[in-house]
Amino acid sequence: MQSNLSNSKRNKELCEKLMERAGFSCVSVGNFHAPFDIMAEKKDRVIIIKAVSNIDSVTPDDGRALAKLSNFFDAEAYVVGETYKNTKMEERKVFTRHGISCISNDTVEVMLYNGNFKHARKFFSENVEIDGSELKRLRRLSGMSMKQLSKSSGVSVDSIYRYEHGFTSASPENLEKLESALSSRLEVAHQISASAKANRYENGSISIFDIDREPFNKGFKEKNRFEFAELADMRTLKKWSEFYARFNEVFDDIQFIMTDASTHENIFGIPTIKKSEIYSISDEQELYDIAAERL
Repeated sequence: MQSNLSNSKRNKELCEKLMERAGFSCVSVGNFHAPFDIMAEKKDRVIIIKAVSNIDSVTPDDGRALAKLSNFFDAEAYVVGETYKNTKMEERKVFTRHGISCISNDTVEVMLYNGNFKHARKFFSENVEIDGSELKRLRRLSGMSMKQLSKSSGVSVDSIYRYEHGFTSASPENLEKLESALSSRLEVAHQISASAKANRYENGSISIFDIDREPFNKGFKEKNRFEFAELADMRTLKKWSEFYARFNEVFDDIQFIMTDASTHENIFGIPTIKKSEIYSISDEQELYDIAAERL
């Protein structure tokens, strides 16, 4: 566990250095838990990074949170890791896990200098997450050994073994061959990005987003962005206030602490707002006015 944490920290530091070298302004999470580790911006291009040791550690909740953040900030979101299952992440390989593009540190640099994955597809080989248990079940149901399925599909026995045991992701070509041989779908389906976009409400000219994870539980945007966090203990709020100060040097947003019945106009310099006030806001000027009054 300690090794994984140190590897994740090393990945985070390396990603930050690579992005700064590429001209991005970065804000990193240092002393509290968040669904991301780095947010960076360069000429309106926003990148969100979650740095891990093993891609397997990324949970469906992490995927949902990153998708919602990506949606709100109009950002690219990536999970950066060293390994997937028991296999080292390959350079210029990308695959989707829980709705998020997963890449290696080596691939980060390619992505930074050649645009996002969508625009830099020619530089990458895109892999997909395959359902190994379903592959094994269907193969056995068809009465085939791995060798027989290999002959039928044109996929090597070694690859079939690795897919069934969850040791690696599959190329789109191999996935198509296996699905054709077994007449069934094998790719792991992810609907997380779509569900993230569903949690959006229109209130006047402001779009309201439910992000659901600290330090940004809700987000409002019109021409500018405003983030809202749930009330927490004072120690946590202090950490958030320090993060927000660094964050706003790059993004120039405004944050609020949501309360049920606030007795303070601000906490550690963060303006408060009653939850009952939020959905009555009709435009961003009202939020600017509230922030100005309570700072």
